[in-house]
Amino acid sequence: MSFDKDKLSLVDYFLKQEKYSVYKSKPRNNNNAYLYKVDSKEFQIIKIIDNFSGEFNDFIINDEIINDEIVQTLKTFLNKKFQREKLTILSIILIENRSQIYKDDSGDVTLFVNQNNYLDRLKNYYPNITMLEKNSETESSMAEMTTEEILGVIKDPNSKLTKNLKQLSDTLSVNNLGVTWVLIALLLVIPIAGIFFGEQIFNTQGLNEKETQLVYGGITRDLLIWNNQWWRLWTYVLFSSNSLLIVLNLFMIFTVAHYVEALLGRWRLSVILLLGIPLAGLFLGAMLPNLIFGGSTILLAILWGSLFSYNYGKEDLGVLIANQRTLIIMLWLLIMPIFLGYSYYLINFVGFFVGSAIGYGLEFNRSHRVNWTMLYPVFIIVTMITVSVIALLWIRYVPPYNGEVIDALVSYWRAGLMSRSAIEDMLNNYYLYPKPDWPIFLLNSQTRFDNLFALGGLGNLWQR
Repeated sequence: MSFDKDKLSLVDYFLKQEKYSVYKSKPRNNNNAYLYKVDSKEFQIIKIIDNFSGEFNDFIINDEIINDEIVQTLKTFLNKKFQREKLTILSIILIENRSQIYKDDSGDVTLFVNQNNYLDRLKNYYPNITMLEKNSETESSMAEMTTEEILGVIKDPNSKLTKNLKQLSDTLSVNNLGVTWVLIALLLVIPIAGIFFGEQIFNTQGLNEKETQLVYGGITRDLLIWNNQWWRLWTYVLFSSNSLLIVLNLFMIFTVAHYVEALLGRWRLSVILLLGIPLAGLFLGAMLPNLIFGGSTILLAILWGSLFSYNYGKEDLGVLIANQRTLIIMLWLLIMPIFLGYSYYLINFVGFFVGSAIGYGLEFNRSHRVNWTMLYPVFIIVTMITVSVIALLWIRYVPPYNGEVIDALVSYWRAGLMSRSAIEDMLNNYYLYPKPDWPIFLLNSQTRFDNLFALGGLGNLWQR
């Protein structure tokens, strides 16, 4: 009889809920699972066996628990690394039609359990393990019932299915959100402030869409390098001058962020935002030096990519609901560039790969994944950082003179956020070549700084 699914469920529970770690140093032909947690109050080592076919007395007489070579190696490892001499072991033997408990004088416990009673036996030591029973009952019940039967059971407030669905509903409730609400507030407040009060605050009158985007934290390689404005790597997603795009993106970002926070948790969502947004911005800014970009579309791609990779391979009800409800996000990311510009395809793909790499990495404890697949997030993140650094260092020697960037800087000068000397230093010192080797147009620009500030911008002047 196969217990593979039950063993994987147990391992998954102990890793995620009880925070045990897997001990991987064992022979390849050994299919038992070994877990350890040094600070556990009761059992520091858990051994899960699903291929034992002998009798209970044989297992004890052979002294398999004590003399198990892997357990002894694990004990030595824990004693040496954590200086923990007292270690107790819980052995879970999954076997057909058996239910016995053995506890020796040292505190070690051996459970002979079958598919019908292993959760009931284990809840005496780990009460939260009943969640496995609830999940399995909900999924199996709904899979075997017709639509009419499901509706009939749901009408009974005391049924297990109704209670489990209520628990799932509470998990996915918008009332449990924190990071998502803060994110939506920022994405809503910043564009509104820019559209209605931007001219008074930042003197953005007369600026085009790209220049306005730069004023509100958009990214271009020049500003990342000229004045080391690395803060733009976190602010470029906050502003877009396209009102319709803001509304559509806000609705979809709320949808996907809602499920990310509910299923992955607040700290994982925070990690995805704090790492994914700057990594995607750095890569695009480095590889596309003349591109000025910003807005929340790339944020949408990052969030959807992280949810997609985190949920990959899972089949519980919450994941199925999240995947179904966020399918529209994928369609939007594929269709939207047709109307707004094909450069959005590159932006969306970069966002997706960054988000999927981080989301995949945050689920590194999933037991049924093959170890080498963890190279995917490492490869994506290391490659993007390496390529970005090389591109920034190399392209800096051959920069273009971007009028839109200069007009955005002058807008900061008008608002009192930058001094005239700071802008002049940035323009003069940007080229790393010796001054005699400067191009003619850059040498001539030295005589135009007075006109730059007198006219309020060099972008249009430079074109003349």
